[in-house]
Amino acid sequence: MITIALRLLIWCLLSADLGATNVAIGLAVALALPQARRSRHLPIRQLLRLLLASLVAIPVAYGEAVRLLLMGQRLEGRLEPSPLTARGSALLTFLEVFRITLTPLTIALGVEPGGQAYRVHRMARPLPPGSGAGTTPDSREVR
Repeated sequence: MITIALRLLIWCLLSADLGATNVAIGLAVALALPQARRSRHLPIRQLLRLLLASLVAIPVAYGEAVRLLLMGQRLEGRLEPSPLTARGSALLTFLEVFRITLTPLTIALGVEPGGQAYRVHRMARPLPPGSGAGTTPDSREVR
């Protein structure tokens, strides 16, 4: 039931239409998509936390888009770790990666070898000379 509701929510967010016809089509699509063969217990608290983080990322994405328009040429790429908090559920993993990649200045590149964090490419202002950019594995400069 939660999976169908989340699929319908994603449908409505993607189509940006809450009309009765669109909701009916979204519900039909949510029901037609294949279901998991075995049901897995979803930790509701973690699911709500990741949903809230994804919703908070939407206004952040608009702010970053404006910043990208204004400072696009003066930004540089860095690799940064982002702690991996969703474990055991494909839905939770999807929501976490969605939150990272929703903003225009970040993208998830994969999981660190230890499996404890995502490798995230983040566009940011250049660090001042001598600040130690690129000397730590947590903040490597990418060009």
